Amino acid sequence: MLNIKSIRQQKKLSQVDLAESTGLSAAYIHELEKGKKTNPTIDTLIKISQALGVPITALFKD
Repeated sequence: MLNIKSIRQQKKLSQVDLAESTGLSAAYIHELEKGKKTNPTIDTLIKISQALGVPITALFKD
């Protein structure tokens, strides 16, 4: 399961903010956070981790 939502909220970013900084749609970010999309590409994960300023491993829950 991905940890995107909690990191995004800690950074005080909206889904729209994250979408704009990654080039992804806000709907896609929403679906990732809700677990409706479960297999993002490595490129997508890199974009998200860079936009959030965290290592890619931080996107994954233990």
